Formats: sequence, structure tokens, C-alpha cells
Amino acid sequence: MSAFPKLLALLPLGFTACADQVPPGPTLVKVGGSCMGTTWNATIVALQADAEHAALLIQGELDLVDEHLSTWKEASDLSRISRAASGEWVDVHSVTVDVLKAAQRAFEATEGAFDPTVGPAVKAWGFQKSSPEVVAAPTDDELSALEARIGLDRAGLAFDTKDKAHTVRKERGDFELDASAIAKGHAVDLAAIALAEGGFGSFLLEVGGEMVLRGTKPDGSSWNVGVIDPGALGGDGQPFGKLELTDLAVATSGDYRNVRLLEDGRVVTHAIDPRTARPIEHDLASITVLAQNCGWA
Repeated sequence: MSAFPKLLALLPLGFTACADQVPPGPTLVKVGGSCMGTTWNATIVALQADAEHAALLIQGELDLVDEHLSTWKEASDLSRISRAASGEWVDVHSVTVDVLKAAQRAFEATEGAFDPTVGPAVKAWGFQKSSPEVVAAPTDDELSALEARIGLDRAGLAFDTKDKAHTVRKERGDFELDASAIAKGHAVDLAAIALAEGGFGSFLLEVGGEMVLRGTKPDGSSWNVGVIDPGALGGDGQPFGKLELTDLAVATSGDYRNVRLLEDGRVVTHAIDPRTARPIEHDLASITVLAQNCGWA
């Protein structure tokens, strides 16, 4: 659950380069860019002349979420909420309210296994922008202190959306928010909606390994998604499985990409259990989730 972790375990398969002579009808057009510390790619059934417009639609939605939900940008809504004093109302964008309410639902559905207040533990284990390659593990006393600052139910998050205004407050000012584990997926959903409303009904959109697939390829077939073998070095091996999907969202996370080396020689993963303030320790290497929307996946 670190800030915008690089979850690149899903590979879009069958990207087709545009030929020098584009046929008059729609074909597979590839566009891409960067945002949220990672890259995005899309394969769209469209005319080559419409590629730039499609790319702008996607980039606009990704940048919107990054602007308001970033944990790195001091002026973002999320950063301002984290700095706010107890009971202080903070003016935010509607997308921030949407993401935080979705995070609340995920917290309740998982009985606290998903928790957007886990940020202090993420930082303590070295998963932040300025972390060195080798980090020291928090002491037991430090972990106990962290546990007291984690728990969305204790943070007392509240919303006020009267008169089209959007404000958020915490009852406890010592709690921080990190919605990175759901914000990127929500951004993919918004970009997918923008594409559909822009007239692009068939596409595969991937942002850092999180995907939304809509419609079909020009030949009527479903989109192909390869799942990386987590046992391969660095997670960079060939796909060990293929999914044929459409009209679904897909997200994968694992213990093989975003890791830190501790001073005592242990390697820990970015997936922090908020209930213990410690990285997870089990044999599950990778999990792929399919859902109707990417934020939930």
C-alpha cells in the first residue's frame, strides 16, 4: 500500500504497431504517457487521426487524480488533509471525496486490512521517495507508536458536500492519509469513462499494471492480458498465464517488485498490514483481481 507502488504484473498482449498506410476504418492505435510515478499505455480501436485526442482524454483524468490525491505534492488535497488539525475542515475536489469514501468502504469490507491511514508505517519501513537502498527496521517501541496512529475508524473521517462544496475533516489531527492503493485504480476508471464519452468504445487501458478493458478488437475478439510469473527474477519474465477479457477491470499486486532491503539482511515488501504496522509475511507471491471497476480491484 505504498504511495503509487509500481504494480507492473500485468502485461497487455498483442499491441499492434500502426502500419505506414493506415486503412480507412478504425484500427488498433497505441498511445501512452506517464503519471503518478509510473507509465500508462492504451490500445484503442480508433482512427489514427484520433490518437492524440484519446491520449489527451486519458492524461487529463490521470493528472486530475494525481493533483488532488498525491502524497508527494504538498498542495494536494490529501497532503492538506494529513496536515490539518483535529476537527479542521479542508476544502477539496469532488474526486478526493469519491476516493476517500471508496477507501472507507474498502476498510469496512476488509475489516481493516485495507486502511488509508497506513501512511506512517509505509514511511517507517522505507517506502517513500527519499528512502535509501538499505533501511533500518522500526523498533518495537516505534511500531507500537505507529499502531496508535493507524486505524481509519479512530481517525474520525467526516465529509460535508452541501451547496456543491466539498470539505473533509479528521477528528484526530495526528492521523495521515495515503489513498495510493485505490487512487490509481480510480484514475483508470475515470480515464476509461472519458474515453467512452469521447466516442472510444473499445480499448485496453493500463496504468502501472492496473487495467480497464472495454469492447473488442476490430476482429471481434476479446483483449488478451498476460500475468507475469512472480517467480521470475524481478517479475520481468514471460507471462505464465493469459486472460481473455472484455468489459472488466484487472489489478495485480505482489511481493516481488517494490521491496526494501533491511540492515539485518531481510527483504520486506511494500504491502503493509495496517493492523500490525508490519509488512505482510506469508507465501502468497502475487494476486490478480477482476472487478467491474479498477478502483475496487
